[in-house]
Formats: sequence, structure tokens, C-alpha cells
Amino acid sequence: MDSQRTVTLLLAAAVVMVVAVVAALRFASAPSDAEAPAVAMNKADVEKIVRSYLLEHPEVIFEAVDKYQSMENDQRVSLLKDRAKEHATALFKEPAPIVAGNPNGDVTIIEFFDYRCPYCKKVKKDVADLLKQDGNIRLVLREFPILSPESEMAAIAAIAAIPQGKYWDFHMALMGAEELSEDSIFQIAKETGIDVARLKKDMEKPEIAKRLKETQDLARTLGIDSTPTFFVGDEPLIGAQSKEELKKAVATARKAQPS
Repeated sequence: MDSQRTVTLLLAAAVVMVVAVVAALRFASAPSDAEAPAVAMNKADVEKIVRSYLLEHPEVIFEAVDKYQSMENDQRVSLLKDRAKEHATALFKEPAPIVAGNPNGDVTIIEFFDYRCPYCKKVKKDVADLLKQDGNIRLVLREFPILSPESEMAAIAAIAAIPQGKYWDFHMALMGAEELSEDSIFQIAKETGIDVARLKKDMEKPEIAKRLKETQDLARTLGIDSTPTFFVGDEPLIGAQSKEELKKAVATARKAQPS
């Protein structure tokens, strides 16, 4: 989750807490038939009590946000799983997939990513280490540039590097780059051993734009709106996953396979 969304959720949770406390205070101060009329609290009294409570118990706001995030994530995962079943051919049987790891692996991981996504960068080493440790994983990479024009240029360049047999090395280098200007992308390509003149020519091929559009359309159909998004077997995972979480998902996918 990005920092802006976190702040928004925290503010929303604070407002909810305030409303809840105010409602509780009003309920507590309301007279019953068996009681004498209660003294109504003024606005200043309520504000003072609410402020004091939130200052003394700020953790309740974070607890509310965590609970909301968990519920939201569960709903998104459930929706992704249902839509993945409906569009299984487009998702799992791409005609010419970009594959790393073992092309004949018994478990497939699909990753939708953006080269400017900090969370994608965060998991790149764990994904690479997992492929080294488990030689029976097939990783399908879905270029999904949604953050900036530089993201799209990097994705086009990476796909254009496939004919030179340099995709994976270039992919990892782009993931590790702090800057992705046009000049830096081509400099990274050169340092990776790519023929830059040929790369620039191949970047103009219409099939690259077609591949990106198909991925964008598929992501929209599935409801993918953030990176990274993984499918391990047919189980979706949203956001940065640790190596242990990925290993667990791979083990679950293997166990679910017919013997």
C-alpha cells in the first residue's frame, strides 16, 4: 500500500472512531424512563473526551485500518480467483509467454509487474532466489507498466531484448535501477551486453505494443490494479510477498496437483 492511501485510511478510521465515540456518549447520556433526565454534554465536552481517548489509545486507529485492509484484501483475492477461472485460457495459456526458471516446471508462477514499482523491486531478489533454490518452478513474466511513461518504455525495451537472449539479465538490471529515463534504460541495456541499435529497432515492432495491450486488457478484465500481483498455480497473491510466503504458495500448489 502506498503512503497516501495509508494516510487516507488512517484519517477515515479516525473519523469512524470519533463518530462511534460520540454516538456512544450520546447513548450513555440519554435518559431512560426509570432515570432522571441526564445533563446533556456540550460540543466542547464531547471533543475533549474524544481527543483524550484517541491520544491515550491511538493503536485502535491502526487496528481498524489493519482490519479493513485484511477484509479488503480477502475480497480482492476472492474476486481475482473467480475471474481467473473465467479467463483461464488468457491467463494461463498465453501463446508466447516470457518464461524464466524451468520452462517445464511443475508449478507456474505468473507475475504482473512494473519496473518502477517499489514493491516489485523489493521482491525481485526473493523471486530470483526461489527460482535458484527450486529448479521446478516456471515463472511467467507479464509486463504490466501502469505507473509512468518510463515504465512503459522499460517494458518495451525488455520485451525487445528477447531476440538477443538477454531478457532475464536486462529484466533484473531494470528492476534494480534507481532511474529509468530513456538514456538510463539504453545505458543499462548496453551494460547488459545488448546491441542497443538493434534493440531500438526491435522496440518499434508492432507485436510488442500488441503484447502490452493484451496484458493491460487481461489485467482490467481480471481486476488487477496494482503491482506486483502473482498467481501461484491458480491462487492469486496481491502485493510484495516474502520468499517464505512464495515457497508456501508453491508447496500448496504442488500438493493440490492430481497425483
